[in-house]
Amino acid sequence: MINDAQLPFFAPEVIQTSAMDCGPAVLKCLLEGFGIQVSYGRLREACQTDVDGTSIDTLEEIAQQLGLDVQQTIAPRDHLVIPAADLLPALVVVLLPEGSTHFVVAWRVHGPWIQVMDPATGRRWYRHQRFLSEVYWHTYPYPAMLWRDWAGSDELVAPLRQRLQQLGLETPQAEGLIDDALAEAGWQPVAALDAATRMTASIVQTGHLDRGVAAHRVLTHLLQQALNEDPDETPAIPEAFWAVRPEPQLDVSTGLEQLRLQGAVLLRVHGRLAEPQAAPDTVFLSPSLTAALAEPPPQPLQQLWQLIRSDGLLMPAVAMLGVVCSAAGTVLQAPLLQGLMILAPELLREAGRLDFLALVLFFFFCLLLLNTFLFSTIFRTGRRLEARLRLAFLAKIPRLGDRYFYSRLTSDLAQRAYSLRQIRMLPSLGLQGLALVCQMLFTTIGICWFAPTAAPIALLTLGLIVVVGLLAQPVITQADLRARTHDGALSRFHLDALQGLIPLRTHSAETALRREHEGALQEWVRASWHLTQWQVMAQTLAMVIGFVGTIGIIFTYLASRGDPHEILLLLFWAFQLPALAQLLFQIAQQYPAMRNIVLRLLEPLGAPEEEPAVDGTPPPGQTPAETGPEATARGVAIDMEAVVVTAAGQTILNGVDLHLAAGEHVAVIGASGAGKSSLMGLLLGWHQPVSGQLRVDGELLEGAKIAAVRRMTAWLDPAVHLWNRSLEENLYYGVYGEPGMSLSMALQQATLEEVLSTLPEALQSHLGEGGGLVSGGEGQRVRLGRALMRPGVRLAILDEPFRGLDHRTRRELLDNARQHWRGATLICIMHDVIDTQGFARVVVDEGRIVEDAAPEVLAAQPGSRYSRLLAADQAVQTARWQSAIWRRLRLRGGQIHEA
Repeated sequence: MINDAQLPFFAPEVIQTSAMDCGPAVLKCLLEGFGIQVSYGRLREACQTDVDGTSIDTLEEIAQQLGLDVQQTIAPRDHLVIPAADLLPALVVVLLPEGSTHFVVAWRVHGPWIQVMDPATGRRWYRHQRFLSEVYWHTYPYPAMLWRDWAGSDELVAPLRQRLQQLGLETPQAEGLIDDALAEAGWQPVAALDAATRMTASIVQTGHLDRGVAAHRVLTHLLQQALNEDPDETPAIPEAFWAVRPEPQLDVSTGLEQLRLQGAVLLRVHGRLAEPQAAPDTVFLSPSLTAALAEPPPQPLQQLWQLIRSDGLLMPAVAMLGVVCSAAGTVLQAPLLQGLMILAPELLREAGRLDFLALVLFFFFCLLLLNTFLFSTIFRTGRRLEARLRLAFLAKIPRLGDRYFYSRLTSDLAQRAYSLRQIRMLPSLGLQGLALVCQMLFTTIGICWFAPTAAPIALLTLGLIVVVGLLAQPVITQADLRARTHDGALSRFHLDALQGLIPLRTHSAETALRREHEGALQEWVRASWHLTQWQVMAQTLAMVIGFVGTIGIIFTYLASRGDPHEILLLLFWAFQLPALAQLLFQIAQQYPAMRNIVLRLLEPLGAPEEEPAVDGTPPPGQTPAETGPEATARGVAIDMEAVVVTAAGQTILNGVDLHLAAGEHVAVIGASGAGKSSLMGLLLGWHQPVSGQLRVDGELLEGAKIAAVRRMTAWLDPAVHLWNRSLEENLYYGVYGEPGMSLSMALQQATLEEVLSTLPEALQSHLGEGGGLVSGGEGQRVRLGRALMRPGVRLAILDEPFRGLDHRTRRELLDNARQHWRGATLICIMHDVIDTQGFARVVVDEGRIVEDAAPEVLAAQPGSRYSRLLAADQAVQTARWQSAIWRRLRLRGGQIHEA
């Protein structure tokens, strides 16, 4: 049994940014609650790439690998809120209103309430019945003999005893019912007692039955009816109250009686694993899980301080010393002005009054200069800090791998980058907070010096204000992070609506998108309201403490027979305390927002890099002379041996063995979803083999080798992005050194002359974002032209390269590409089986290499997959497209003509 004192009172709050993140979010909550530090970013990346984060079986395996002693089980739903069942903390599957399942963490029970951490909304408190109504009801066949053994253990007896006592039964009565049920060998008596107890409790909760004798009488009556009823009659206890029901069919393998087990699916946490097992062997962990476990917790303040001190410690030290002096000068203004008022009559009669007044003015002038210097230093430091973070962010983004972006919302990353503008205010907030703290400290010291009898009250007031701030800060920080996470998820809808406006309107999906946006907006409003409540409560409490302390200081001073004529300064200082406390809390309330902004920004900055920085230099080992057209004279050798690749826990490539000689041209065909693009993703570094080896030119494809291969690769795919720049800039994108082909030759080989003639500004015409101002076929030609101009190509990957073009143009462009890259290794993925007959070698892929030979050899084999695909393709061309049932129209120049 877990000792509640060893667990935090509040469940660690982890908010998901998408519906796919609930698995890693609840896993992070459980791990952190048991003191196992793990990076949420890396964990989420692992659950969306290497393993299936939506499977409770996978989450159980990951939790055990990371050091938690967990067990997946099915338990009666009401046992979740019964302390004697000892099921919490646990990961619980709940049912959303729309019918999909969702993971939450049931943390602990507090009387009639249960504390739940829902990654979609944050930490929440539910009444027992409200939470149990949302728990997913699962049925599972289970051997009757095994269930009877379990029913005789404390896992059922202890909560059953507690439920009977809650009905008002005396201990001998409860024990007698339990002993009578356990005395029978079958499962029916125990199950009937459990169901009768549950039904009686539901009647008591409605208020129609009293606890005690009446409940005992009804319970006994229901139990007897359940045990003696005819199977053909209507059951006395409805099925919803039963934990198990008889299964009509026996177990086929054993012939034993089967039961239909009904209850909640949960991942029960027994605690941390024993010390020898708590640190799992990283050999059995995926790279992402290893990174999640090894990554240290973020230290945003330390990292910001490193950025600030990069210019040296002199300016920060001078600024902080200046703030202390400025605060001291501000506090001294009041006694100085009071002294002037007292000495004014004497100064008017003395000859040295001008010198004294000049000294006072000089003091205020120095204070003004000091504040001016501080403001300029603060703003300069803020601008430099923001510039450094922006440069670091811009430099980091190209180095992050595709796996990182695959597991994160684009809108969330955009929101993080947009929040950078607020970083410049961080030094200002820090120094303002320091100034207010110093003013409160100096004011308290002044009160203690001016009224020693009120010193304890002043010190107590200052201490209570500091304690309130320290206690409120973690809660406000967590509430602010929750609101910002919902804000990042909310911006996804704006991006989706802008990018998918035409499909949304085409499929009439506006209402569905609006409904989803409304749900996310409600969660953001709830989180923001929760944040505001905590801020107002903390600020109000600090002000009340300050005003009560002020009144106590004044009364204490007057009670000690202080001079009433000198009370003005004490009143000013005393009333300054709550005013300064209010300003300090306003500054402190902005700190969580700034910390969370920095924390969310440092997460991508601290992510592991996939490859070295991309610049305009050739790859290591390649001289500038090799970047011209002659660099394509030799290809690369590729060797795959028993390669296995998984994504989100699903095997997409299984035992791939493929050997390509340098300069070989190979066609890859297969049905949609067979893993053809995943095979190419291996060569581009998007996927890493779980097992097996992938070598390029005899070297393992990992680390710096991936960057080197990408440098010498021409990738032609409809997914290749076209920028909202001119046609010329798009063609030259990715070209360093001497182009692999001249611009005029690339225009000719990619048949871009006709496209060029239709553009208003020829080569200087902008293509629109994603090539939106040109047609799909024209965009494919632009992508081909860009690939042809890429220098030093030793590997060409063509993945459905000419989609959207007619068959004659596709063959012409493919011939041009193969002629240009005749010395390079070329891999072409296509669905047109007829076009593969021009290749010397064809590979048929279905998650593994099923056929690999020359096309004429495969076509001559009647039972081969290639021959069947070829026959089906030819049948479509002859029997379907050339059939007389079609009316043929030709679209040219915006005009439709009969073909």
